[in-house]
Parts: sequence; structure tokens; C-alpha cells
Amino acid sequence: MKLLIGASNIKPNQDYPVVAIGNFDGVHLGHQAIIAETIERAKQNGGTAVVLTFEPHPRRHLNPEKTFKLLNTFQIKARLIEGFGIDVTYVTEFNKAFAELSPEGFAKKFLHEKIGCKEVVVGKNFRFGKDQKGTLDDLIRYGETLGFKVISPEPVKVEGYVVSSSEVRKQLMEGNVALAAKMLGRHYIVEGKVIRGDDRGAALGFPTANLRLPNELIPKEGIYAARADFLKTDGYGTKNCVVYIGSKPTFDQNTLSLEVHVLDFEKDLYEKRLRVALIDWVRGDERFESAEALSVQIQKDVDKTREILAR
Repeated sequence: MKLLIGASNIKPNQDYPVVAIGNFDGVHLGHQAIIAETIERAKQNGGTAVVLTFEPHPRRHLNPEKTFKLLNTFQIKARLIEGFGIDVTYVTEFNKAFAELSPEGFAKKFLHEKIGCKEVVVGKNFRFGKDQKGTLDDLIRYGETLGFKVISPEPVKVEGYVVSSSEVRKQLMEGNVALAAKMLGRHYIVEGKVIRGDDRGAALGFPTANLRLPNELIPKEGIYAARADFLKTDGYGTKNCVVYIGSKPTFDQNTLSLEVHVLDFEKDLYEKRLRVALIDWVRGDERFESAEALSVQIQKDVDKTREILAR
């Protein structure tokens, strides 16, 4: 896949460009349906499957005062999009000038003149142009004038929910990582480098790898059954683990941490990078009357995690 960053690198030099447009945060099943439709339409016409996405996320530009954490880093998003078979990804800066483009200006100057779109694939709720005033119906109308078709696949539903980035975020913030995984089409991943901790886990009999928190959404505080992979070829393979996300209320710690206890594994993980897939919820974070009581509960968490992962 060609990855072209910056509006100046967008040129109408692709064969029959079929363009999927969106932020694609999470690259969930709804996004995957749009990407699959884009690839199929391009193949049918001997064309090029293109993604047009934006950096930073428009919500961070339009509402900088509000905290907004992404489901994926840009690097992970690009890797996922490439894995589905897109030929070219254009990344344009979402800045003040871009945000000021009228809906018609975006369709004419960007889609028609810059990219030379032959077909555009977007979600049903796609909004574009200044103040997000442009709707799907507007895009269809502009396409009829400018010479490109507009295709909008039906929304994807999982267990009665319409799959969207906001719905995935909501489920993760409620600890429903198993349902979020169904919406994503894969388990939710957190990646990070192992840093020095306070060694409380080791003192309790359950040594943990403390991950540097990534700049992305961290799910609800609690205990999770998970699996971890090492990002370098250490030869360890995939390991079952218990993940703790919380601020250690038993020890009156106020700083959020993410710790991984790898089952049946005793090697030093300091400075290694882990990719951790959250499989299922075990329990919420709690304060215990003593370190001994917490240790007893952790053993129960380990046992429950083994049961979950065995399934």
C-alpha cells in the first residue's frame, strides 16, 4: 500500500479511483464493510482502491478543549487498513483551512479536482464540509454534477447495536471488551513498553509488567483475561495473562496504571514491548482490607482467567 501524507501529495494519477472516506478510528466492522465495498468496486472497474483519512482526528481540531482518545494510534490504523488490501491511503491535514472548506468546495476541489474520484464510498451518517453541514444526500447531488458515483453500504449491527467508533468506545469504557471485540472484528489491543514499577505485584506473589500507558483509550478500570505477544522476536510466543487497569486503591495510589501478570512465565520483561489483547472482563477494581486479602483475590482472578482463556 502507498501511504501519502499531506494534501500536496494528493494528485489525480490513479486508475479509476474508488475512494473510501472517513476517520476510520478503530477500523471496526462498519469501516471494514466500507473498505471491502471500495476494494470490490475498484476490482470490478480495473481501478484503484483508495482511502482518504484525516490527521489529526477532526474532533481534536474542532473541540480541542475536550478530551478525546483514539481507539488506535495512527500507525496501527494505517497497518490495519493496509491489511485489508487498500492500494493507496491519502492522509490529509485536518487544519483550519481544511475545516473552512464548504461541502461543495470539498466535493469539487478535493474529491473531483485533486483525487479525480470515479466512485466514493461512505457511511450513512457521513458529514463533510464546514461545520459538517454536508450530508450523504448532498454528496450524491454533487457527484451527479461532478461525475462520480456515491455508494453507502448498510450499517453493520452486532447484538442489536449499530457498530460505530462511539459505540465501541462506550463498550470499552464499560468494560465490555468481549462485545467490543465482536464490533471490531478482533480483540482490543493495548501496546506499550514495560517500565519499572513499585514491585507490589512481586511482593504479593504475582509479579507484573508495568506498561507505559499508550496515548489512546484505556478501558474501564478492573481485571481482564488477556493474551500478550512480544513485539520483538524473543521466541516466547503468545502468553496468557491477567491485566490490571487501575489506581491500586488498597495502597491509596492515585495514578492510573496498566499491569500485566503473565501466567507461567518468569523471565524479566523490563524494556520489552508488549501487545496485549483484552479477551474478557473478570471483575472491577476494589479496595481490600489488607495486602494478604488482595493476594487471595488475585489468585481467584488467575483461576478465573485460566477458565475464561481455556474456553
